[in-house]
Amino acid sequence: MNFDKEYIDIFEHYEPVCIDLGPGVMNDLSAEFLLSEEKPVVTFVIGGSSITRSGARADMTNMMLHSEFESRLVCGIPAEPDLDDVARIIEALKESQSTEVVAIGGGSVLDAAKAAWAAYQTGLDVSALFGVNKITEKFPGKEFRRIIAVPTTAGTGSEVTPYSNIVDRAAGVKRLISDRQIVPRMALVDPSYGRSMSGGLTAATALDALTHCIEALLNTGSPETKFATNHNAVYAVRLIRDNLPLVFRDPNDVNARERLCAAATIGGIMIADRPTSLPHLGSFSFYGQVPHGIAASMLLPPFWRYYLAEKAVAERTMLLADVFPSDAPQKTPEAVVDAAAAFIALHAGVPKLSALPCFDAAMVGRIAADAVKNPMKLASAPRPVSPENAAEIISEILKKEL
Repeated sequence: MNFDKEYIDIFEHYEPVCIDLGPGVMNDLSAEFLLSEEKPVVTFVIGGSSITRSGARADMTNMMLHSEFESRLVCGIPAEPDLDDVARIIEALKESQSTEVVAIGGGSVLDAAKAAWAAYQTGLDVSALFGVNKITEKFPGKEFRRIIAVPTTAGTGSEVTPYSNIVDRAAGVKRLISDRQIVPRMALVDPSYGRSMSGGLTAATALDALTHCIEALLNTGSPETKFATNHNAVYAVRLIRDNLPLVFRDPNDVNARERLCAAATIGGIMIADRPTSLPHLGSFSFYGQVPHGIAASMLLPPFWRYYLAEKAVAERTMLLADVFPSDAPQKTPEAVVDAAAAFIALHAGVPKLSALPCFDAAMVGRIAADAVKNPMKLASAPRPVSPENAAEIISEILKKEL
């Protein structure tokens, strides 16, 4: 099999989601809705002006003109959706009595739509969904409808994950819903939508995907599965390593953008079985101040070094030896982490964690305090971290970066 196109085989056999990668995939919606027994009522959930710049809105409008279904549009979902944003979508679903939800935009738009569709169908308040498998536990044996996801960025992997990150402003932190019932049933991935992304957004989303893949690789507590394998993680990292610099040089390189999209979706598949941990946990505290992918990727190296005390993590780390460029062969786990950190810093445009404008002693304290609000991320750390000692451990790790 051609290594460069191996992702096609991965997607064709990924059972939870029907993944279609390539140009013009929006047209697949017409065919999907034609199969409905009754005329569907579709709510489209979209973000801001970026959907217009990407060309996705024009494709959506053209598809709607040539299809037969009732529709409702919810616009302006922001980059960091909160409970009020989700409530607005739920209200639109109630008014239209929707039977389908299509989310078009970045990971935040997809996350908001997933949370709203789940809350609408279950009748539960969104806050009751935070945590692991709340829907599955409350409705054993019941299967709910799932959204159709059309990502316009290449990073979060939300189009294939059971996760939804929503800002809880009362708690002052992002919180996580994790449940197989919110995995999208279809992912329509058009790489051409990324051409309008700025260099900064391209970097932030690609580095988010990179962090997903590496965190999944390091999650030694989760078993190898059919799709979440060490091989797939390293493969996706290589795709990002090779193609992110190409897109920086030529934003219109659609082939390179396709491979970044593929890597991002593989990253989503990886973390569906092997959840992220401390780097992503820490990034939640940066919401509204630093792009999520930049925060998560810059936090990866210090937590990774902490994990290296575990022999299994050190062994997994060596699977990435010489994947990232460096002046000398990478013969130790520490050298691998250093090379990865250099790659991240170069493409993030931030030389070190302390160069982030909001990273100071107060932020270290906030990250440490916020940790217990998302205990599932502590549970997936490959080096044990309990709610009781999390604040102390996280503070100790991050104070070294000041």
